Amino acid sequence: MSIVPDGWKPIHTFDYDTFEKLAGPIYKPPQQVDGQQRYGFLVEKRHCNPYGMLHGGMLSTVADTLLGSVVFHATGGVPIATIYLNTEFIAGAREGDWVEGNATLRKKGRRIVFTQGDFYVGDKLIATSAGAWAIIGA
Repeated sequence: MSIVPDGWKPIHTFDYDTFEKLAGPIYKPPQQVDGQQRYGFLVEKRHCNPYGMLHGGMLSTVADTLLGSVVFHATGGVPIATIYLNTEFIAGAREGDWVEGNATLRKKGRRIVFTQGDFYVGDKLIATSAGAWAIIGA
């Protein structure tokens, strides 16, 4: 059984329930790098399908949140919306696994921003994602 790494904190500590807070908890490390973001989560039973494997919907939720956070930081926090998200599932994860995702900025245009990310359990790649976000009002 994995545990949350030292220093990692929940990404949302709001007093109200966001979708990510309800799906999570999703964690971030103490330090981030410009143009990149890292998130992780501990796979709980409620994140699994009936076969005991991590549900693709949970991983897609984390992918949307993680890749979107790269865009949020790259745009200075202006309103954004996901317009495309592709997640390719490569391997599985089970209850008790620590899943960690790393996302980077690919291209920032005036109205659309592109990102990509990879998700791991240990050193095993379990999924890749790529997406595009619209800058609202641009």
